[in-house]
Amino acid sequence: MKTVYIHGATASERSFAFIQKSTRTKDPIYLNYDKESLAKDNLEEMYAILEDIDGPFVIVAHSLGGVYATYLQSEFGTAIQGVVSLATPFNGSELASWGSIFNPHYQLFKDISPNSSFICNSKKLSIQCPWIQVVTTVGDVPWINGTNDGIVTRSSMMCRDDIDYTEIDRNHYEVVLSKRVVDIIIKRLYK
Repeated sequence: MKTVYIHGATASERSFAFIQKSTRTKDPIYLNYDKESLAKDNLEEMYAILEDIDGPFVIVAHSLGGVYATYLQSEFGTAIQGVVSLATPFNGSELASWGSIFNPHYQLFKDISPNSSFICNSKKLSIQCPWIQVVTTVGDVPWINGTNDGIVTRSSMMCRDDIDYTEIDRNHYEVVLSKRVVDIIIKRLYK
């Protein structure tokens, strides 16, 4: 089975180095995207990459990568055997809403804001494969309304009722460096 990694906003495939090495995945597929491009354009590129590769796939996604994964699992159906998302803001990021006040032309802020069409449409897609969301519980910053991991609110990470949740005492960025996350991935995806 092939493993597809989708990084978080402003990150790259390098953010999965610990997980990839620890899970010993062979020939991983990294779906990198351009934070300056429209989310729909990034999705089209991801669709094109996966169309050219025989499934089945499992997806490991961090943060915004998990929102992209909702679209991919809807598009590819049974070819996606499972997803582990890490600190994904399924209900968008209030931090992006604040950021768009200071930089209204930054496309990433537009796409990940709670009322964006990208976020709203992703919530309309039903999850069709086994999915576990790792909820990060450390890193609370006061300028984000609600309990948060320094970037994403707990309520945004836990707003879906069609996936499983597990909590981990890491912040938004530490989650990709956790042995416990590696164990979750192995247990859920590589049985």
